[in-house]
Amino acid sequence: MLHDKETNVVYFSEWLAKDHKKFYEDLTNILNEQKIAHRLLHHTKDYWVRDFMPIQLSQNDFLKYKYQPSYLSSHITDCEKACDEISIKFRKTDIIIDGGNMVPCGDYIIMTDKVFTENGYDKGNLKFRQKLETELKHPVIIIPWHKNYDDIYGHADGFVKWCGGNKVLMSNHRETDPKEAQQICDELTKHGFEVTEMSYKLENPTPKYNWAYINFLQVGCHIIMPKFDIEEDDIAKCFIQKAFPDCDIRMIEMKYFAGKGGALHCLSWNIKV
Repeated sequence: MLHDKETNVVYFSEWLAKDHKKFYEDLTNILNEQKIAHRLLHHTKDYWVRDFMPIQLSQNDFLKYKYQPSYLSSHITDCEKACDEISIKFRKTDIIIDGGNMVPCGDYIIMTDKVFTENGYDKGNLKFRQKLETELKHPVIIIPWHKNYDDIYGHADGFVKWCGGNKVLMSNHRETDPKEAQQICDELTKHGFEVTEMSYKLENPTPKYNWAYINFLQVGCHIIMPKFDIEEDDIAKCFIQKAFPDCDIRMIEMKYFAGKGGALHCLSWNIKV
């Protein structure tokens, strides 16, 4: 399994550079300071590139899935032209998946159970799970997701991040849905992982934004994480620094994007070349 700490180049959609010039300028300044190679993807229809670009499972194994999310009816990108332009060869599966719903975790891939319903199966269907693991060439850990107004996406990268070994960092999900958070923890613990949950315990927290810290970008030993100019910023940075003690961490303001349901991990596609 290939993980973020092994990647060395990050791609963004040309639409991010065109429509959010100031943000993109600030972001590329940080990337240049960290000496992270960065490039633009063309032939995209939106800037959430994580969702529709192939997952890199090993150095030369990219899996292109069917990108047809339930929450999107237009501006759906077929990434073939983008991949062709940068000479990425891939194999295909007809399984409907969102890239944001795949979090490599040791030898596993963590996904929410939304992948079952997206493909027309009852949650937990063993035949579909076997097909999924065969296509991904790795076992999956399925965590629960309950659709609600605040989260229509069901992406695992909005909940958890692998830290190495048997360590997993989890968002502050317990502060908004304690039952689901416990179910996620139980499932990860069952597979031998130790979960650290981010928690803020403030008198006036900002749930509109503070869920999004977990959706950070890691390329090699460098991390760029969201900030929102709220009390939680420094607390979240401490959680992430403790979970990734060998990483250089920078922050960038992301209120607009978090308000749209994503952050840096969703906006980026980092690979090893």
